[in-house]
Amino acid sequence: MDASRTVMLLKGCVSLPISGLSMVFRKKRKKRAFSVRKWDPLFIIFEKHLYDFNYDSRELFLKSVVDDYLGHLIRQKVVVPPTWKAHLEKTLNEEVSDMLVRKLYGCLTVEEFKSKTEDKSEIVTARKEARKRYQKLAG
Repeated sequence: MDASRTVMLLKGCVSLPISGLSMVFRKKRKKRAFSVRKWDPLFIIFEKHLYDFNYDSRELFLKSVVDDYLGHLIRQKVVVPPTWKAHLEKTLNEEVSDMLVRKLYGCLTVEEFKSKTEDKSEIVTARKEARKRYQKLAG
């Protein structure tokens, strides 16, 4: 089997002949996990609340994000059965809490997270981008 036939048979693969043998290697793909997460409505709402942090406690922050997300679902005409609402709120609360821990990794408070970066323009840029995505989601 020649190299051109191998490439045709195995789409997305590269064939390299080595001393009469043919070896097949897969092409590496770029990871897109962050770009998908960037447009997730829950993540957009989370970032907006994080960069405009005006809460007395973590629980109030989590509740506010979850309530805002549930409001978004209602605006999108998603119907949540009353028997599932408590479970959904608990699950979303855990998800937002996990997102907060990942975002604040290495920081004990939100204030420490905001002062962590030496370049304040990073936070300002991230805040503006988060607000713009939120306006697109809400508007």
